[in-house]
Amino acid sequence: MHERMHTVSHMADKAKVDLQIRGVPVGLQRRIRAKAARKSMSMSKYVIQILEDNIDEPNTINDWLDEVTSLPPVPGYKPGMGTAAVRRIRDAIDRA
Repeated sequence: MHERMHTVSHMADKAKVDLQIRGVPVGLQRRIRAKAARKSMSMSKYVIQILEDNIDEPNTINDWLDEVTSLPPVPGYKPGMGTAAVRRIRDAIDRA
């Protein structure tokens, strides 16, 4: 099977380069093709969108924790409020 070439745009300067991905499992390639078709996109554009959406995501849970703890506090939020809300929802489901 021939390898597919994907064009990836640099977000900063809009220059483009070709990026070849070797060894893509057939099943994954079919899933990418199907999802791209459902979105009326080419496979290349769909893969570029996936890369752009995910490239800046944290790599590990520690990276995520570092990012979250560096955020300013939410006004009016007190520790335990989220847990209490989840418990109320869970209890309401249990009673239904």
